[in-house]
Amino acid sequence: MRKLTLSLALAAALFGSTYEYSYSVAVQDQNTTAQERDFFMYGDFEEILRFAPLYVEDGAIGEDSQETYDAIVKKIKELQESTKTFYVTLIGHTDAPTDDADEKSVDSSTYANAIQNLFRYELDTNTSADASREYVENLKKRLTDEGIEEKNLVLEHRGGLETMFTQTYDEGREENNRVMVAIYIAKAEDIDSDRDGVFDSVDKCPASPRGFAVDKNGCSLDSDGDGVLDYKDKCPDTPKGVAVDTSGCPLDTDGDGVLDYKDACPNTPAGLKIDASGCPIFKSLSLKYKTNSAEILAESMPQVLEFAAFMKLYTAYNAKIIGHTDSVGKEDANMKLSIARAESVKAALVAEEIAAERLVASGRGELEPIADNRSADGRQENRRIEVKLFE
Repeated sequence: MRKLTLSLALAAALFGSTYEYSYSVAVQDQNTTAQERDFFMYGDFEEILRFAPLYVEDGAIGEDSQETYDAIVKKIKELQESTKTFYVTLIGHTDAPTDDADEKSVDSSTYANAIQNLFRYELDTNTSADASREYVENLKKRLTDEGIEEKNLVLEHRGGLETMFTQTYDEGREENNRVMVAIYIAKAEDIDSDRDGVFDSVDKCPASPRGFAVDKNGCSLDSDGDGVLDYKDKCPDTPKGVAVDTSGCPLDTDGDGVLDYKDACPNTPAGLKIDASGCPIFKSLSLKYKTNSAEILAESMPQVLEFAAFMKLYTAYNAKIIGHTDSVGKEDANMKLSIARAESVKAALVAEEIAAERLVASGRGELEPIADNRSADGRQENRRIEVKLFE
C-alpha cells in the first residue's frame, strides 16, 4: 500500500500547485502581507526541485523517508557551497480534521460506540494546525543540527487543508501526516560585479580594474598593442612595434633622454651631450696654431690627448675632424689651411694609437663662421676644429 500511496504523492508533488490554498506561515509575523511572506516566489527560478513526501511518525520524520531526507540534505549542502541564491520550503500537512461534534469519537465503553469510534476523527482544526507546525519545526531543528543554514528555510503549516491520500482507511490517514519539501533555486540576475559594462555571465575577466575600458569579453584592453594592459600602461600611446618596459613605456637603452625608437645613435656613451636625434653634438677643440700654419702649438696638445683617450674608451665611435678658419685672406687659401689643420689633428690622434680608419679629416675654410669676423674675438672663435662622432 505504501508503494501505491507513494506514487500518488509523487504525482501530486510534480503536478500539483503548492500555493493554491490559504495557509499560515509558522515563523512569520501574521500581520505581514502574503507577498511579504512569499517574497521569494515573486522572482524567476533557474530550477525547482520537489521531493517525495517525508512521512511523519510520532511527530518526527519516519525511517521509511530516510533516503529522501538524505537526498534533501545532500542537495542543500551542495547549494550552500555554491554562490546560488535558494530557498527551501518545509510545508507541514496532517490528516483532514473535523470540528463536527457528531463525527468526533465519544467517550463511551459500549460496544456500539467503540465500533463507531473506529470511523470517527479525534483531530480538530486547532490540533491539526498545531501538529503540522510541530512537524516542520522538528524538521527544521534536525536540518540545522546537520549544518543547514536557517536563513534558507521557509516554514509553513497547513494542517489538513491539503490531503494527498484517501482517508477511507487508516494507512491513508496516517500518510497524510507528512512534510513536503521543495528547493527553489533563483535565476542569477544579470550583474556586473567589476562594473566594466559586461555582465558576469559572459565576463571572461570578472575582476577587471574599474575605470578602464574593456573588450566585449570584459577583459582589459591593450590599446597600443605593446603587451602591457591599459590599466598598467603609463605610456598608453606608444607607437606599434616599439619595445617597452614593464610600465608600457618605450625604452631608452643608452639613458641619454632620447627614446630608442627616436634615437639615431642608440648607444651613445653616458655623459655626452646629444642632439634631438640622440647623437653626440659636435665637439669643438680650441686648438692654437702658428699663423698660416697647420702645426699644433704645444699648449693645445692636452686637448688632443684628452680626445684621444675618449676615442680609446669608446671604440664604437669614429670621428670626422672638420677644420674652420676666419675670413682673413683668400677663400681658397683658407680652405686649404682648414683641411691641413684637420689633417694635423688626425695625425696627432694616430700618433696616440687611434686607428686611422676611424678618422676622417675635412675642411670648410671660412664657409661656416660661428661668430662675427669683423672683431678680433669673433675671428678667434671662428678659427676652430670641430669633431663629429659617428658609428
